[in-house]
Amino acid sequence: MNQAIRNIYKYCFMVILTGAILPASSSPAFSETPETRIPEVSAIRIGHSKDNTRFVLDINRNIKFNIFTLANPNRVVIDISEVEFKSNYGGAKGRGFIDRYRYGLFKPGTSRIVLDVKNPVKVHKSFIIKPRKNKSYRFVIDLKKISKAAFETAAKKPPRRPTKPAVKTRPHQDLKVQRQKKLIVLDPGHGGHDPGNLGGKGYRGFPEKTVVLSAARAIKRELEKTGRYEVIMTRNRDVFLKLRARSHIAHDKQADLFISIHADSFKSPKVRGATVYTLSEKASDREAAALAARENKSDVIAGMDLEEEIDIVQSILIDLVKRETMNLSSSFANELIPQLKRAVLLRTRPHRTAGFDVLKGLDVPSVLVELGYLTNRRDAKLLMQKETQQNIGKSVVRAADNFFNKTYVAN
Repeated sequence: MNQAIRNIYKYCFMVILTGAILPASSSPAFSETPETRIPEVSAIRIGHSKDNTRFVLDINRNIKFNIFTLANPNRVVIDISEVEFKSNYGGAKGRGFIDRYRYGLFKPGTSRIVLDVKNPVKVHKSFIIKPRKNKSYRFVIDLKKISKAAFETAAKKPPRRPTKPAVKTRPHQDLKVQRQKKLIVLDPGHGGHDPGNLGGKGYRGFPEKTVVLSAARAIKRELEKTGRYEVIMTRNRDVFLKLRARSHIAHDKQADLFISIHADSFKSPKVRGATVYTLSEKASDREAAALAARENKSDVIAGMDLEEEIDIVQSILIDLVKRETMNLSSSFANELIPQLKRAVLLRTRPHRTAGFDVLKGLDVPSVLVELGYLTNRRDAKLLMQKETQQNIGKSVVRAADNFFNKTYVAN
């Protein structure tokens, strides 16, 4: 791979993506006490009167909170102390001014709830009611309807992360010399308060974020069993990561391969099968374009302000993404498809292209794999079976072996 292009990328990422979210390291083990145990949310309730919608969390301990609104689309974003949600409310339908809501771990120490609102609203009141007669704490938010202009004026951005000084890293050549194994980054899509596809009438109602995390862990096990690969996962638990942060991990670690793992959905429950996508300026078909548009909404779903994204990344995409990298990505896709066919059913034309944000700006071979359709009961059931996940992992191993053994990658 051309060293000059890599140096350009390294400079651009350090300038543009300094301060990007990185996966949290595991906390050291310790004995839990009532004071250290994470608070638990036992119920979520919504009430509505003529001009007021009330959103209530039942929780076993007091918490800190911060609330702000975002426009286009209209959302109310609630950041609270890290909690454990005892039931699966993700993607649930709302009432009154609330269309839908979702939740999850935003970052260590902070959980996030995002309310998609039907109308422009303001947070009229927000308070915590202390428990009485053995009842839980109640975190209450009252929403009132306001004009569109007033909402857009009130909507504020989440606090920006302070820019950190660039960290000096060892030259890329040193990393390659030290590393005896090929490094593969696995990216289980979605996570935290972004559940991904919910699957409708699929198997047991597992959300996409759960299915792909389980599959990624199985793929990681199979790759590491060979002794030939080092594997990093962008997330190894139910936590949200921005799309830019996912690709930054692969770049920062100088990965040899990046695989983003997803599960699709469709209005017809009869549609099933896996598809492998690579990046292109133009989508190969309408379905691929629609899928990219859905996947690229991940940051909106998670309550991120898209104005924080830096437009220069888009503008340099065509100029800086080497044909070599795009060709290598297609080469790996062509190795993966026949191997994946041994584990799962494939779609017609299983290799497609589109403009996925998570693949943009990467200077390593990268693919996005849709393992199947959660809206198809058979696909959904198979994807949560241990044997299927293991076979998918073996398929990735064979594809990676073939890819790296050929002359695709110039070290």
